[in-house]
Amino acid sequence: MKMKHIRWIAVVGLIAIVELQYVWLVNTYKLTRENVMRQSHELFKDAALQEAFDRISLWKQLYGKKDSTYTYQFKFEADVVDSDTVQIEETPETRQYIESAVFIAIQEGVSNTFKMDVSLHNLDSIYAHMLDSVGISAKVSTCMTDSLGNVLRASSPQAKLEGQKYLRTRLVPINKAYTRYLQGVILNPYWVIFQRMTLLLIATVLIMVLVIICIVYQIRVIIRQDKIAKVREDFSYAMIHDMKTPLSSILMGTEILESGRLDGQPEKKERYFRIVKEEGEHLLALTNKVLTLSKLENHALKLQQADCLLRPILEDLAEKYKAKTAKQVVFVWNLQEEVVWADEEFLKEALSNLIDNALKYSGEAVEITFLSERKADGTVCVTVADNGFGIPLKDQRKIFEKYERAAASERSRSGGASGFGLGLNYVLRIMEAHGGRVTLESMEGEYSRFTLVFPPESALENKKEEQ
Repeated sequence: MKMKHIRWIAVVGLIAIVELQYVWLVNTYKLTRENVMRQSHELFKDAALQEAFDRISLWKQLYGKKDSTYTYQFKFEADVVDSDTVQIEETPETRQYIESAVFIAIQEGVSNTFKMDVSLHNLDSIYAHMLDSVGISAKVSTCMTDSLGNVLRASSPQAKLEGQKYLRTRLVPINKAYTRYLQGVILNPYWVIFQRMTLLLIATVLIMVLVIICIVYQIRVIIRQDKIAKVREDFSYAMIHDMKTPLSSILMGTEILESGRLDGQPEKKERYFRIVKEEGEHLLALTNKVLTLSKLENHALKLQQADCLLRPILEDLAEKYKAKTAKQVVFVWNLQEEVVWADEEFLKEALSNLIDNALKYSGEAVEITFLSERKADGTVCVTVADNGFGIPLKDQRKIFEKYERAAASERSRSGGASGFGLGLNYVLRIMEAHGGRVTLESMEGEYSRFTLVFPPESALENKKEEQ
């Protein structure tokens, strides 16, 4: 599947998830709003009843003690049916009717008997306290309306405003004629609703973040798998290409030697033997390089470090590559430090890889410079510099990755330098095994400088003691 298709699928999936979350939140908001409205209406009726009893208590405080013999009573007329003569089935509807009748009778009885109308400010206080007791921290106001909902008086100007901005309870009648009603108003309904949805909103945000992280991670895994598949394909092609030539040479040389046609030509026969041997060694070196990298990655490689003379190693490599290449190559020497504490076999292979790259990625005339010096901190630096094609800045970060030459097959097919893409990764791993590092300085079209930095011997001894 192409990457653009994967991205489109991910985008569509995210949109679908956001849509589902939106629908869920909207429905939850509606349910929470309905629940708040139901609770606020029930509590408002209780608050209105409590306010009526508070008026009775206030009347007693003001007038009840003026005459100790004074007794007060109020009666209410309600359309009730004598339960001794008629059997009434108790249902939620009848119970609600009776409760409403009793509520109206109390409200009207208190107002008519004690001549004290509803105190809206006291009702505000009682209503807010009751709401707070059930976890609804709301700013409230109350008002008195007529049968058409017109506000007769209100505890605050906001309660007189129309619209959906505020949350209003149902109208509660307070007289038998149904001409006067009480209504509660929550002035900050959105804050109240969202406050009750806090945990849900936090959970929703966390779920969305988790889903997005999972989708992004999945896309990265798919991209990486696609890259690995391409690297595997290119590596297979590069391996076949690099091994095909020496294998063909070995088979051809063996066939000619077996035919006996060169028995009378000892010089040619010796040359063919040498070709077969060199190509066999080349195949063995490639195999050993892969095995060495595997051991280095698993920390199973044992180094045999000792004082290595740089000049003989570099002279041997220079002579070897000068004989192998058809290019005009010049070696420049500037060795200020002749000895390096390293494993000679792996050091030689690492330097060989750097020289090989310098020859591969350069023009017909190549100048390769060898430098070595000991720094003030005791580190020894060995540099292989060339005047080749250089390395683009965008590729310098990944040049040391294993099988980095993902385009090896393309270069090989187009006649360019081929290989497994193991050379520089091999150099990096070898230097890490020595406790050192490798640095790169390059300018595209100008030069490349690879420097092997070996740690001081004292640092190596301390490392051995720690192990």
